[in-house]
Amino acid sequence: MLIYYATLQHIMRIATGVIMRTKPGIKKSVNVSLSPEVLEQASELNINLSAVLTEALMEKFRVNKRAEWLRDNASSIDAVNQWVEENGSFSDFQRSF
Repeated sequence: MLIYYATLQHIMRIATGVIMRTKPGIKKSVNVSLSPEVLEQASELNINLSAVLTEALMEKFRVNKRAEWLRDNASSIDAVNQWVEENGSFSDFQRSF
């Protein structure tokens, strides 16, 4: 049952994207400067600037967190890679290539 719930939650998170990451009613107004051409094209295409900016910032945060994690764990990753080079992977005997 827990696996089903976790899978369902994961699917819903993918399906709803940014909507599940932001709580309605908890927003703050900010000023953003755009060129008139960009604003005009966005208006013509009915693009929600707030949603686009939120999604772009969330992606930037994810990229920065990943880079930070890789930086923080670089020595451990190098140690594991070195061990695998010296001793091989635990599943090497199963490889047919």
